[in-house]
Amino acid sequence: MTRGLACSVLGAFGMVLLLGAGWGDDWETIRAAAANVHAVRADFVQEKHLPILTHPLRSEGTFAYRRPDAIRWEYRSPVESILQLKGPDVRRYLRQDGGWVPETGGQTEAMRMVLDEIAGWLGGSFDRSDNYAAELKPGTPTTVELVPRDEQVRRFVTRVVITLAETPGVFQSIEIFEGDDAWTKIEFRDVELNPELADELFTAPP
Repeated sequence: MTRGLACSVLGAFGMVLLLGAGWGDDWETIRAAAANVHAVRADFVQEKHLPILTHPLRSEGTFAYRRPDAIRWEYRSPVESILQLKGPDVRRYLRQDGGWVPETGGQTEAMRMVLDEIAGWLGGSFDRSDNYAAELKPGTPTTVELVPRDEQVRRFVTRVVITLAETPGVFQSIEIFEGDDAWTKIEFRDVELNPELADELFTAPP
């Protein structure tokens, strides 16, 4: 796995936005609660912490999901980019010279595999993944910890900690750890549950 692909994986992790504290303390209850979430829209703030940085790198954007297989992850600052998933198709656009440029290269299939994994998590199937070991930690707040099973993946992502919000259907934050002293934290704001989301949001070029 290249470092560029690892960055795509980290961004993709940020798309997981489903559960909520109080939804239960076992996987079966969580899956039952997840069945009530058909669509999600939210803003997010992302901070990347690295030992070489005095201050974290801050990004802001929006996220949208529609069951079963439509996702949009959009960075609006400081660099604009859009990732769209709809069924078997995945696209990424970058803002360059005042216009949107489609990204090309060999990473599309790898990104697809990551997004397919996330689609399972959006259905509440954290414990059914072949690629990540999941541990549910009930409490106040409740968290879910995911550890990659593949040693090569663990070189870039050692674990992911998801903190569940009080509102059913909402994550409070996601922390992606890349080692002992590097991590990315994503916090979600202004969350809408089950909004009407048009196909164009996931398929039309920007």
